[in-house]
Amino acid sequence: LTDFHMAGHIGLPFFRSVVEQANQLDGDLVAITGDILDKAACLRWLDVLGELRSKHGTHFVLGNHDYRVCPPDELREMLSAMGLVNVGGMHRVVEHNGQTVLLVGNELPWHREPPKVEHLPKHPYDPSILSIALCHTPDELDWACRMGFDLTLAGHLHGGQIRLPLIGPVLSPSRYGVRFCGGTYYRSPTVLHVSRGLSGMMPLRFNCPPELCKLVLRRPV
Repeated sequence: LTDFHMAGHIGLPFFRSVVEQANQLDGDLVAITGDILDKAACLRWLDVLGELRSKHGTHFVLGNHDYRVCPPDELREMLSAMGLVNVGGMHRVVEHNGQTVLLVGNELPWHREPPKVEHLPKHPYDPSILSIALCHTPDELDWACRMGFDLTLAGHLHGGQIRLPLIGPVLSPSRYGVRFCGGTYYRSPTVLHVSRGLSGMMPLRFNCPPELCKLVLRRPV
């Protein structure tokens, strides 16, 4: 889940529906990759995120919009009080079905830089570990590749919001342009998944519907 942009122009029932649909997907872990809140009037709406359910909890990083209402650390505290797990500039190790999963949060260039993964007890260089990076922007793909992450999750670009037939997205706030606007990509050794996100401060979309994504990871045969 990414880019909620809770600002009031899309009502709370929409976000309740998102949470209900996410819970119905019955994921083992929920990841939120930033741009959660835009207006102070929607602070009370954050409670709905506490209703997300999964075996290993809901992990989040912040995005570039997540400083507009309150200091980022205050937002982190509010979300943590609701049961969400902050991984911005931090890491967490999860054990799932005998597999060690390393989660690392990278909030650059706006907030916290990621930890020095080479100094962690578990790190992406270990081939026995599944390593996942949570980033707001896919512009951190170079970092994820250098660090050896297996999977990188991002949002920020909203799929381009306007996607023309045969042409695709026409504009994107990324140093890669529209190359990683939305979808699944591979740059060795990292699979990058960029969600189109759920909303935006400009709610106009064309041929680019909002999305929540369930990713199913399988061990190579």
